[in-house]
Amino acid sequence: MNRHSEIELRSSDRVFEGEIFDVVVESVRLPSGLEQKLAVVDHHGAVAVAPLTDDGRLLLVRQYRHATGDWLVEVPAGRLESGEDTLTAAKRELEEETGHRAEHWELLRAFYPAPGFCSEIITLYLATDLTEVPGGGLDCDGDEEFSYLRLTPAEVLATDCKDAKTLLAAALLLNRS
Repeated sequence: MNRHSEIELRSSDRVFEGEIFDVVVESVRLPSGLEQKLAVVDHHGAVAVAPLTDDGRLLLVRQYRHATGDWLVEVPAGRLESGEDTLTAAKRELEEETGHRAEHWELLRAFYPAPGFCSEIITLYLATDLTEVPGGGLDCDGDEEFSYLRLTPAEVLATDCKDAKTLLAAALLLNRS
């Protein structure tokens, strides 16, 4: 977990270690003298891909997200494997989740989706010149089940999409045109 050099770490206790994230309880002192006790979800990071077809539509996945109790429409995304480069992870996730590969890749933005309690940073890429992988590409994770749709960035923003990475991807792409 990154820590700013001006912040004094008074204590740190890892209270949960999991496969995807850990939970750390820390006490810190700010330069002003203010002391804070914080519980932080320590996450190794993730990637998201805005796969844009030649006709200007995003390849999107619809999947059940238990934490929300709902089905969400999302750009393909996934967590980084230990030591994995973000672009390598993005290429893997695109193929696993959509059965496509991209000829061109562009970094759109890295962002914190929930900085109030989580260290996760998501690196968002634009993928263009898409081709379908013969045989469907890499197998998705065993605990994933997807259906697919294609929407323009404007259509994504006009729906009730609630996924932050997907909304950001659509807004960034719409802003480019």
